Amino acid sequence: MHPGKQPSHRAGQRREASTPGLAALRIAGGRLQNGDVEGAAVLLRRAVALAELHPRPTTLFLGLLYLADAELGRGDRPAARAALAGAREVVEEEPVSTYAQRRLEESEARMGRAGARTAVRSGVLAEELTDRELSILRALQGPATQREIGAAMFLSINTVKAYNKSLYRKLGVASRHDAVAAGRELGLI
Repeated sequence: MHPGKQPSHRAGQRREASTPGLAALRIAGGRLQNGDVEGAAVLLRRAVALAELHPRPTTLFLGLLYLADAELGRGDRPAARAALAGAREVVEEEPVSTYAQRRLEESEARMGRAGARTAVRSGVLAEELTDRELSILRALQGPATQREIGAAMFLSINTVKAYNKSLYRKLGVASRHDAVAAGRELGLI
């Protein structure tokens, strides 16, 4: 580069694209597509460790998101939940694209959906929870009131109450606290 000349925007993109974490992510993505979940999980753990050393929020977020999918594919729900929690922390600390936010929400929904299917198959739940019921169950973990949950999901208070009633019936509980506890125990949240 000539003295006094500023590095181009593309040069910065090339440096970010060549980070070790991103390279490991690409390799792991290929392994996931080919069905090598174990190999992908090992590479993704390495990619996340590298992304934490060389902070690139997008690389770290994607690594954690893909790692959650790999861990879920391996059947390790606690590890998948931990990876998703890490991805959620990145999203809360750094702005990410709408696409990335949507991918995180889809992964969180898959996590709950897989737990619901397992609970139905094992006979713990008589009926599988709907996507909306899972969303409301996740929202019940926090301090938001039913009215606030409804506003956040663009639902009326009566609709939220109806979902809660259905959710409580399906989980066999009578309170918000019990619903959250049952949801955690079943791996739905």
